[in-house]
Amino acid sequence: MKFTELTVEEFDQFVQDPSLESHYFQVKENIEIREKDGFQVVLLGVKDENNQVIAASLFSKIPTMGSYVFYSNRGPVMDYSDLGLVDFYLKSLDGYLAKNKCLYVKLDPYWMYNIYDKDVHQIGDNQLGDQLVQMLKSYGYEHHGFTTKYDASSQVRWMGVLNLKDQTPQSIKKHFDSQRKRNVNKAANFGVQVRYLEEQEFDQFLALYRETEARTGFTSKTDEYLLSFFRHYGSKAIVPMAYIDLDQYLTRLQQDLSDKETRRDQMMANQNKSDKQLKKIAELDKQIAHNQQEMLKASELRKTDGSILNLASGIFFANAYEINYFSGGSSEKYNHFMGPYAMHWHMINYCFEHGYERYNFYGLSGDFTESSEDYGVYRFKRGFNVQLEELVGDFYKPINKPKYIIFQLINRLRSKLKK
Repeated sequence: MKFTELTVEEFDQFVQDPSLESHYFQVKENIEIREKDGFQVVLLGVKDENNQVIAASLFSKIPTMGSYVFYSNRGPVMDYSDLGLVDFYLKSLDGYLAKNKCLYVKLDPYWMYNIYDKDVHQIGDNQLGDQLVQMLKSYGYEHHGFTTKYDASSQVRWMGVLNLKDQTPQSIKKHFDSQRKRNVNKAANFGVQVRYLEEQEFDQFLALYRETEARTGFTSKTDEYLLSFFRHYGSKAIVPMAYIDLDQYLTRLQQDLSDKETRRDQMMANQNKSDKQLKKIAELDKQIAHNQQEMLKASELRKTDGSILNLASGIFFANAYEINYFSGGSSEKYNHFMGPYAMHWHMINYCFEHGYERYNFYGLSGDFTESSEDYGVYRFKRGFNVQLEELVGDFYKPINKPKYIIFQLINRLRSKLKK
C-alpha cells in the first residue's frame, strides 16, 4: 500500500462508490467552497499494489499560529471494517502531517458506531466501533466523547435514516405511524405540489428558513453559506419547494362540492328513505358544509396572500451513498396544508426513482428524553420509522505538541477574558 496525495479525478472517482459510507462534505464540489473560504485543500489517500485508490479524504488546511489545522470533515472515506487499512492510513497520516507544518489534526469519520431502532433499542453490537475508537486512541487521538447534545464546534453525531433497500413507496409508508400517514395523505388531498428551485429563486427558500429559525431559536447559518452549496454543488444540491396553487385547490373543492350536492339531491329525491339513507344524507350535509367552509377560507386567503403559497422548502444533498436532508424551513401560517410532509414524501419517492437506498433525515442530539432540546424533531423523524445511527464522533491529535500547548493556553486566556 502507498499513502499519497490524490488528484481531484482520483478522489472523485473513489468517493462515487455507493458501497462506501461517504458524506456530502467529502466530494469534489466541496473543494471550491473550502478554497473560497480561504483554506487550502489537500486530498490524501491510499493506493493498493495495483495503484487503485482504497482510501481518500478531503482535508482543509486552516492557518493557525504559523502552522495549519488539518481538518477532514466527515472523513477519511474508506472501508473501516478493514482495520489493517485504517491502521496504515493513520500511521502514514502522522508522517505526512509532521512534514507539513500541522499544529493538530481533527477527524470526524462518517462511520456508524451503533445503530438503533426508532425506540432506541440497539441493533447488533458495536465491537468494530469500539476497536476503531481504541485504534485512534492508540495513535494519540483524543476522543471528543459520545455526546448527546448539539455542539457548535462539531458535526451532529446522531442521525435518523430510512433504509429503503428492498422496499417500495407503499411498503415503506406502511411503517409510518398514524400521524405521519394521515398528514402525508392530507397534503396529497389538498393538492400540495413540489417543484425544484433555481438559484435565482433561492430567496424563497431563505424566507421560509429565516421564519423557522426565528420561531425555533436554532443557530443561524448565513445566507451566503447556504447559497454557496447551491452555486458549487450543482445537481448534488437539491432544493425542493412544497407549494399549493389555490386556484387549482378551489377548482377541486368546487368539483367535489358539486359531486356531493348531486349525490345528496339524488338521495333526497327518494320518497321512502331508509334510516341508512338518512344517515348518509346527514353525513353528506356535513361534508358539503365543510367544503363550503374550506372554499370560503381558501378564497379569503387567495385575496390576501395570492394564489401560490410557499409551504416548506429544504436543502438536500445527493451523493453516491444517500440523499441527505441538510436544513429547511416552513410557514407556520400555512401549516394546515402539511407542506413539510409533502416535501419529505416527495424526496423519499425521489430516492426510489433514482436508485438511492438511504433517505437521511440527518441530525439529532442523541438525547431522546421528552425534556431534550430537540424532542419534537426526534418525534417527527421517529414517526417515519427511522433507524437511529450513532456516529463514532470527533477525534483530535496534536502534531506539534509544544506549539499546541501554547495554542491551548492562548485559547483558555481568551475564554477568560470574554467572561
